This record gives sequence, structure tokens and C-alpha cells, in this order.
Amino acid sequence: MTAPRTAAPAALACLALTLAASCTPGEQLVPEKGAIVLATGSDLSSSGVRQDLIHDWERRTGRTVRIVKLPDTADGQRSQLLAAGQSGSGGYDVLNLDVAWTAEFAEAGVIRPWATALDGDFLDSVAKTVEYDGKVWGVPFNTDAGLLYYRKDILRAYGHGAPSNWGELKDVATEVAQDYNREAARDAATGHKRQRPRMYGMVAQLRPYEGLTVNTLESAWVNGGDPDATSFTKGEQIGALQQGIADLKARLDSIMPHEATAMDETESRRWFADGRALFMRNWPVEYASVAEKLRPGEQFDVTQLPARPSDGKRMSVLGGQNLALAAGSTRPAGARSLIEALTGPGSERCLLERGFAATRDSAYRDAATAPHCPLPPGDAERGEHGATGRPEPRPDPRTVHAALMAAAPRPRSAHYQTFSKVVQIGVSAYLNGPGGTAIADRLARQADDALDGRGGQRTRRPADDG
Repeated sequence: MTAPRTAAPAALACLALTLAASCTPGEQLVPEKGAIVLATGSDLSSSGVRQDLIHDWERRTGRTVRIVKLPDTADGQRSQLLAAGQSGSGGYDVLNLDVAWTAEFAEAGVIRPWATALDGDFLDSVAKTVEYDGKVWGVPFNTDAGLLYYRKDILRAYGHGAPSNWGELKDVATEVAQDYNREAARDAATGHKRQRPRMYGMVAQLRPYEGLTVNTLESAWVNGGDPDATSFTKGEQIGALQQGIADLKARLDSIMPHEATAMDETESRRWFADGRALFMRNWPVEYASVAEKLRPGEQFDVTQLPARPSDGKRMSVLGGQNLALAAGSTRPAGARSLIEALTGPGSERCLLERGFAATRDSAYRDAATAPHCPLPPGDAERGEHGATGRPEPRPDPRTVHAALMAAAPRPRSAHYQTFSKVVQIGVSAYLNGPGGTAIADRLARQADDALDGRGGQRTRRPADDG
């Protein structure tokens, strides 16, 4: 709707801010001053593409962005952002949030609604990660879906390809690892110059942190669990959870090293790149690091996570980050402009070209029809530590896109962090213990209590106090 020609200047200013300042007609607005403050974790790719996109926005707008580096751990980032937002001491304008934090940060009053609907180019599953309580609370920045990494050269040498389901993976991993290790032992005994480390069938992220929650959810979902269910104690959910953690335990006891119970994304990637694992569950962002570590002649590839044998359905947990407006921002118009630039079609294409999983469907089109990456050629080839002279290794975008289409968000609850801790403690104890089925019933009840806010201190909006 076009504003009347006689509209008051303050009203026109509000329209220009497109609701970013949450102002109302009649308010006096102060022109924005100073740098846009973006709070974020480290740039996880080796190419620094997210910083390149920020610099591009600075060049085009004449504004500056001050990046506040948060702690390396997800828990540290979350705690710092919540504390600063609730105390009003952060001075942040834009928050780079894990996709699992939307509900909690919205309830805590740390972020403000985006106020406009997302356009239809965002992947449906990814768009769900910024939705809560009937509102949109940010814009998807980069996403993630679990992939199966595999040693293509070794599988081929033993007459196998990538497995299609989890049962086949276990069989192939057992057979190939045994044959490979038998040959390695024979080479060592005969003084062969090539000494190979012992190979295990698979590694994954089973340390008691968020990675274990992700692996548990994926295992439960592939056993019939419903990602959209709000309870783990109703219907088929408890059976799926029970079978899911039983499958994790079975893989740990058969094809994984026990060290997997202390592995995160980085450590599992090291094992895989060092030739100590045939398969690995990990995110697309680890692809370039694996490619850089393998020795000449060694080959690997990625595919979607294996399907369940019953119906061939594949499941993965969505990862990634969203950009949100800080509730206490004094520069909301500039903050909104920055977010729109970083999440636009061209920027998402840049992210895909440099190793991230893009949030927009258009980014995955072929080069002739995909949006153009706006970064200058010099930036496009610049690594974080100088010119690389070669393109960034990345997985096949078609594989990533297919994995994203089969992925789903984690439970959307303001108490997700409590839920995740409950899962981590319960499943870790199960994996490191003798097993038994009683854990599933207890864990399901504790998970439901956590999601409902009965399992820990509830986070409240400031308005709840009044």
C-alpha cells in the first residue's frame, strides 16, 4: 500500500524502516549512527566467505560492521548472547544463532520478530527453523544436513559401493574393515614399506554434547520417529527412540571404536581423514578439511545418510545458523539491511560455492540459471590466509540439496537446551554401560518433561514478570 502524500515525516521514516525498528507513527526517530555490531561464532569454512560477504555489503553501503567473536563452543556462545541480551549490556544489532535456539531466544526477549514473511525461495524445512509461536524470528543464513562420508577407493577395491541403508552399512563396514586390517597386518609382518593404521567401520559424534543429540534424533527418526511430534512417550515415538539408541549402541559395539564416545565433528573427521574409519557421519562443511588431509591417491565421497530398510526413507537433522535482529539494537534499519544482504539469493549462491549448505532453493540450480555470486573475483578466490589459487573443495550440490530435502528441524521448544542435556546424559550413560531397554522409557519421560519446561529452570520473557 502506498503511503499518502501528506503522511507525516515520522510515519514515512517508520515505513522506510520496514518495521525493523518496531516503531509506530508519531515517534521521533534518531538517525542511526555507528557500526552494525554482529555477534557470531567463528567462520567455520576455510574460505572466510561469510566475512567476504560482510565486506561486500560495507563497500556497497558505506557502513561498517564490527564483528564480536563469541566463544568457540556452542554452549559458550548461547550463554553469552542470552546473558548480554537479558541484561541489555551487549550492544549487539545482529545475532548469528544456532537453528535450535530460535524458540528460547524468542521467549527470553533477546531477539525481535522479523515482522515480514520469508519469500518462497527458502527451503521449507529450513524456513521452519525461524518460526515459533506463529511468528518469524529471523532469516536462515546457512544450513546443514548430515551426510555419509565414505572411502570410495577402499570400497571399490573390495567390490562395494556406498550402502543404501543402515543394515547394509553395518555388513559392508564389518566385512571390508576385517579384510583391510588382515591385509595391513600381513604387510606389517612382511616388512612392507607402507604401514597402515587399523581401520574401523565407522565414526560419528557420540561425545555428550549437541552432536550426540543430533545422532540420537537421526537414529530415532530413521526407526519410525516423527520429527514433528511433540512427545516422545506417545504412539510410536517411544519405540522409535528405543530402537534408535539400541542401533547406536549396536554400531558402537560392532563397527566403531569406543573412542567415538569422546568424538565431536573435528575428532571424527581426523579419524576418517587419517584412514582409521571407512565411513563417517558428518556435516558438509567438513568436506574441504577432509580433502586437504587425504594423501595423494586416496579418494572419498559423500552421499545421503543411509535409509531405513523398511521403506527407503532417509532422515537427517537440520543444522546451520540463522540471523536475527537483537531486541536491544539501536540500529535496526542497518541491521535489517545487512541481514537481507547476507541471506539474499546471490549471497546464498556464494555460500554454496564456498562449502556451506545454502538455505535457498535457487542456489542449487545449475550455473546458467542460478543467482550470481556478487563477490568480486579477487575475493572469490581468496582464502582466509591468502590466495589459494584453486577452487574450494565441496560436495556435489545435488547431494547436499537432496539431504536437505530429507532433513527436519530439532524439536522447537523454548526449553530445547534442557531437552538436549537430558538426551546427552541418558544416551551417553547407555552407550558406555551394559545396555538394557529401561533407558528408553525413562529417557522418553525425561525428554517430555524437559520440552514442557518441567525439567529445568524455565526461561521467561520479560513480559512474564508483569
